[in-house]
Amino acid sequence: MSWRDWLAEVLETGFRLVPIRARTGVRAVGRPDRSSPVLLTGNYDLTVRRVLRALRGLDAWLVVADSHGLNVWCAASGGHLGTHQVVTALKVARLEARVAHRQVIVPQLAATGIEAKEVRRRTGWIVRFGPVDVVDVPAYLAANHEKTEAMRVVRFGLRQRLEMAAAWATPISLGALPIGWRHPGAALVLVWALALAVFLGYDQLPFGERLRQAVAGVVATAGVLGALAVCGTLTTAAVLGWGTAALGCVGLLTFDLAGSTPTAPAGLFEEKRLRVVLDLERCTGAWSCWAVCPEGVFEKRPERHQVAIVQPDRCIRCGACLVQCPQDALAFAAPDGRRIEPDTIRRYKLNLLGRRAVAR
Repeated sequence: MSWRDWLAEVLETGFRLVPIRARTGVRAVGRPDRSSPVLLTGNYDLTVRRVLRALRGLDAWLVVADSHGLNVWCAASGGHLGTHQVVTALKVARLEARVAHRQVIVPQLAATGIEAKEVRRRTGWIVRFGPVDVVDVPAYLAANHEKTEAMRVVRFGLRQRLEMAAAWATPISLGALPIGWRHPGAALVLVWALALAVFLGYDQLPFGERLRQAVAGVVATAGVLGALAVCGTLTTAAVLGWGTAALGCVGLLTFDLAGSTPTAPAGLFEEKRLRVVLDLERCTGAWSCWAVCPEGVFEKRPERHQVAIVQPDRCIRCGACLVQCPQDALAFAAPDGRRIEPDTIRRYKLNLLGRRAVAR
């Protein structure tokens, strides 16, 4: 990686919450020919950079679709990387003259927005959902498009946690510096320490969402008081100022922490109360839900040509299983008995408030 690429990666990681667009269109990776695989991703610049790096040493065609400069997960969930965008990108690419097959590999986390069946009907291209993490794409291709469980289940490991901490701490720091202009170093230390603490350990607390926030606030306040005592500035003004700043920072970081990762449902939104239900009479064992679920909620039952919901507590209500099921055998059920059918999930996407209000 050149120093320019390294610098761009650092800056785009720090400003990950900002849409940064890459050029759309077809890119030749290596020396692709008519038998080379075709992959598709969104035009979030950081994503495109990482896809190209993961494909280094391979021969492939990469189609970059317009996702409004958003990452795949957010764009697909919000209706910015869906069936229409994929169909448009494939038609504009005119890859029929370059490849002998009609298969396109898209990121698994785009399954919330891309209807594979509809893409095939409108373009003739078969959609295959690749691994969750782009680093697994070479192994996936080498295994003839077979995914292991590790490739299907989303991870939120140390690298991802540190990146999200940086993505939140960077813009918060820019806002905190004018407020703490008298002590800029202390303001930066406070913001980055709280961001790292929240993303490394907040979701590990064995409490409910509200209690977690309360515990985080208490711990942050105690930390600030301890730091003031060590520095010998434990005055009323300092306690009120820095204590308020710490609580405000924690509140901002934990307001919807789950929305910063595809490992958990958003804790503040209505859909957290929904559960996935399976109509066994409709299930024919297509196993589309099993293939796209990022949490391993489903298990194949080949002897019955069906699936089973074996990990319901891990469901994050992303709706990918409902979108992809060809028999509409899955639906969301609310505690009051209401059912949200697959067509609703396909038509309406999540807005920033976590409500399905963005029509496709």
